[in-house]
Amino acid sequence: MGARGVPSLAVKPSTPDAVSAALTEILRDDLNVDIHRVTRESRLVDDVGLDSVAFAVGMVAIEDRLGVALSEEDLLRCQTVGDLESAILAKVPAGQQNP
Repeated sequence: MGARGVPSLAVKPSTPDAVSAALTEILRDDLNVDIHRVTRESRLVDDVGLDSVAFAVGMVAIEDRLGVALSEEDLLRCQTVGDLESAILAKVPAGQQNP
């Protein structure tokens, strides 16, 4: 079940490329970010412009779309988009990651 009691349609991330693509969709569709100005090195707060509400929305979207639950502590450790991708990949069970 997803975070809202609805069966999750999450696509389990298995590669960095899959996570990157899903994160790009979340930034664009859920957070209304202009993805053309976002890179892995973009800082989530200073460059992308995320605030506490956007982080909360992003956490739900990541769990819904990727099946990965990030804690508030996980997010606080993420300074850049690349950090966020790494945090998501670190939560993927080992059996689901493809080399």
